[in-house]
Amino acid sequence: MSDNQNTIEMLKKAGLRLTKQRIFIGDLLFGSKHKHVSAESVYNQIEELGKKMALATVYNCLHHFHKAGLLKKVNGLNDVIIFDTNLCYHHHFLNVETGELTDIDESNVSIAELPSLPEGFETESMELTIRVKPQT
Repeated sequence: MSDNQNTIEMLKKAGLRLTKQRIFIGDLLFGSKHKHVSAESVYNQIEELGKKMALATVYNCLHHFHKAGLLKKVNGLNDVIIFDTNLCYHHHFLNVETGELTDIDESNVSIAELPSLPEGFETESMELTIRVKPQT
């Protein structure tokens, strides 16, 4: 099955309407290797490939993929949303100089105790982002 066909099947299974833009962006994102991308980085990749697409369309596609459960959102530097294709439970290192995210396997993190939740709330999820910078 071609990458394009894999993307089409994935989008159908997620209940998303098939558009040329969603299929194209899906082909860029959903290969064999997990990726961390911003809307701007996807937009730049599209331009480098000689294609045209509005940045707003890229944002919309990524947000629809997230709502459909195909991407996770991670807070990057300066409130930039980074979309993660790795849906497995894991944590991240965030390089505060470059904005690059690196996966940390959840088995490499141990959290001994969490604070009590506010009354009327339950835990939805927890992800740890460790902000790092090169040593000086």
